[in-house]
Amino acid sequence: MNRIKLVIVGAGSEGTSLYYCFREIPNVEIIGIVDLERDPNISPIETKNEITVFGSIEQLSDYQDIHLIINTTRNPSISQKINIIKSNNTTVIESSILDLLATLADNKEKAEAELFSLLSSVQDAIIIVDSHGFIKFINKTFEKYLGLRTKEFLNYNVFEKYPGSPLDHCVKCGQQIAGQRYSFGDDTKEFSYTVSPIYVRESLAGVIGVFRLSPDIFRLMEELQRSTSIIEGLYDRLGQINGLDELNISDVMAIDKMERIMLRHALTRFGYSVEGKKKAAKALNISLATLYNKLKKYQIS
Repeated sequence: MNRIKLVIVGAGSEGTSLYYCFREIPNVEIIGIVDLERDPNISPIETKNEITVFGSIEQLSDYQDIHLIINTTRNPSISQKINIIKSNNTTVIESSILDLLATLADNKEKAEAELFSLLSSVQDAIIIVDSHGFIKFINKTFEKYLGLRTKEFLNYNVFEKYPGSPLDHCVKCGQQIAGQRYSFGDDTKEFSYTVSPIYVRESLAGVIGVFRLSPDIFRLMEELQRSTSIIEGLYDRLGQINGLDELNISDVMAIDKMERIMLRHALTRFGYSVEGKKKAAKALNISLATLYNKLKKYQIS
């Protein structure tokens, strides 16, 4: 598809709105904007924010391949100048035809600003990626959780960094998915999540993910369940462990008391040194951090 080469005459609010509107269209190439308020004797042509800015209509005569000129000035003399310098293949549209388009562009820009402001203020982590996995938006909460700044993350491909993530699955299935546990490569932070597809004219344009940090109580409950299972398993094996007769274990014993006994037994066997505690934790099938927490809980030194 051939690209339409476009020039906007007038750098006021309408011209600026039209620029932001047309720059989103893939087959439109904006040659530049004519700013008639600039002094043509001082840097008559410059590049500002990647936009070529012309100081007069006459400077457009060097560009013979312009397909479309949009005049937003409503000035008959400017229209006359444009008609003099334009080629036969150039179409000129006066701004009166595009007033509605400019209004729509302003409303679109305002709506986007309000949306991103809202997403930035929520306490959940928000991420938006396109259908190819490139990140287009993250809010401040997401920055805080992952320790990355927005400018470091934008256009980052999350599918390559986190393959198999909920975002990846949502793009593949095109449907909303939700879950309770996901971590972005950091096992200390787990999130519950809801990821929804974004459709534009029935085509998948990307996905938006809402991630909520799992409360510590959930992880503590899971740790308690694991610890209980370990203790119950150890209790079943007590008869197989030498030297426990002297512990005078009764048929029924509180779990916390049993846990205290097994901790002391493991440390007696492997030693109270750092290396001994590592071996004890491995034998008890718990992490070293969990072992230290339990030693502190039961005041075992």
